[in-house]
Amino acid sequence: MGTVITFAQQKGGAGKTTALVQLAVALSKAGHSVGLLDLDPQASLSRWAELRGDEALECTTSSDWKASSDLRRLKRDHEVVLVDCPGNADILLRATIRESDLVIAPCQPSAVDIWALNPVVEMAEKEKTDLHVLLNRVPPRGGAVEEMAGMIEAPVMEPRLGNRIIFATSFFKGRAAMEVQPRSKAALETQALAEAVSARL
Repeated sequence: MGTVITFAQQKGGAGKTTALVQLAVALSKAGHSVGLLDLDPQASLSRWAELRGDEALECTTSSDWKASSDLRRLKRDHEVVLVDCPGNADILLRATIRESDLVIAPCQPSAVDIWALNPVVEMAEKEKTDLHVLLNRVPPRGGAVEEMAGMIEAPVMEPRLGNRIIFATSFFKGRAAMEVQPRSKAALETQALAEAVSARL
């Protein structure tokens, strides 16, 4: 059965779906079989997958009563399943976290974004699911970033994704930054994230 990694963050604009697809492409290119489950009503992940048209990255759009069975099928068919959850901390999110092996919570290094982590962190704790925060849209390193990172009351992943335009522009083409600019800092950051996740598989 595949490993389930859920991307969850209550606050909008954290770059949750964009970070997920960067990881999905990197893991796929590294030889992992990757399935995608889109539970977010905005369906941004599904739109990206449709633009991409890549059979190697199967994407299923689901919700509510279908979610559990769709997740089981993807777990059966793939080594890794990446789940894009809705922003609201609701029953569906709780059930998905319960069935996950890891929750990645993307977070910008700002007080507002860090405060918004609390519901997801508490939910993961209650469900006894491992959660790590991914610092996303990070400006150039500085004291303020490190100070904000120190405020997070949950484990923080070592890899970080910078505030780079290529992440957004590649997303709208159904691609990933590492495909559009393979030698860029964005590609290196994505590769580091994929390696950190691969070590857990």
